[in-house]
Amino acid sequence: SSGINAEWPLRPGYKLYFESAMAMVQDPPKQYKRIGELSRPKPLPAGFIEDKRSVYSESKIVKNHLEPTKFILTPRLDQLCQPKPYHSSFAQDRPSPIWPVSGGARKATASTVLESLSQPKSIHRDWVEGRPVQTVVKQAARKASASQRLGQLSMPKKGVTLPIREGTGWDYSEWTSEISPAALKAVCSSRVESLAQEKATHSSYQPPCPVQSIVNPKTMKAKATSHINQLARPKDRKELEENPNVWKVSSGAKAAQASQRVSDLSTPLARKVRAKKVGAAPA
Repeated sequence: SSGINAEWPLRPGYKLYFESAMAMVQDPPKQYKRIGELSRPKPLPAGFIEDKRSVYSESKIVKNHLEPTKFILTPRLDQLCQPKPYHSSFAQDRPSPIWPVSGGARKATASTVLESLSQPKSIHRDWVEGRPVQTVVKQAARKASASQRLGQLSMPKKGVTLPIREGTGWDYSEWTSEISPAALKAVCSSRVESLAQEKATHSSYQPPCPVQSIVNPKTMKAKATSHINQLARPKDRKELEENPNVWKVSSGAKAAQASQRVSDLSTPLARKVRAKKVGAAPA
C-alpha cells in the first residue's frame, strides 16, 4: 500500500478500494482453502463410461448404439442352461397301449385268499338307506280307515256357554254368590284358627339398623374431661429438646430383678434349645 501511495497519490477513498483489490489477489486463508476443496465436484473414476445401463456389465466393452446388444454367456451359465440329462437306465414309453400278457399269466388261477380279498366290502348290518326327501306313504296306509274312538278324539273341543240367570243379562261372574247359608254361617275350629295365625317373630329379633346413625342428644352435648383432652393432644417434642436426658435409665431400674414368673416365661422351650457342641473350631 505504501508503494501505491508513492506512485499514485490518490484520495483516501481510492486507497481503500485498491487495498481490498490487492487482498483478493493474494492467497486466501487456510479455512477458505478447505471450503474451496469441498465445493469442487466429485472427479470421475478411471474407466468411466457415459450412459452405463448396468453396474454388472464389463467396463472394457465398447458400446455400439447402432447395433443391438449381443449377449455372451460364460461357460458356467451355458452349463446351467442345459436341460437335465436322462438317467442311464431310462426306458422310453411303450410302443403300444396294449399291454403284452404272457401265456402263463393268462392260465393262472387265483388262490382262495386272493378271491376273499377281491370281494367288495360288505354293508354293515345296521346300515339304513337314506330316505328320500318326499315321504313315501304305503298303499295299506292310504286305504286304512279310522276307528270310532280315533274319530271321536279328532273332533274339536266344544265350549260350554256360561249360564245366565233368568231375568238378567249379566254374566255368571256378576251374579251373587250361591253358597248355602249353612256354609256362610260356619265357624272354624280352634285348630284351624291356630294354623291361620301368622308366624311370630323371634323373641331376640332386632330390626335392621338405619342407614344414618342416630346420635343420642346427650352424646351431642357431652364434654370431654381434662384427662381425655390431655390424651388427645399430639406428642410434644419440646421436652425432648430441652431435656436431652429424658430417656436416661434410672439406677433403680438398672438394679431391678425380674420375678420368678417373668423368668419362667422368658425361658425358651426345652425342645427348641440345642446344646452347644464342645470342642468346635471357632468360626
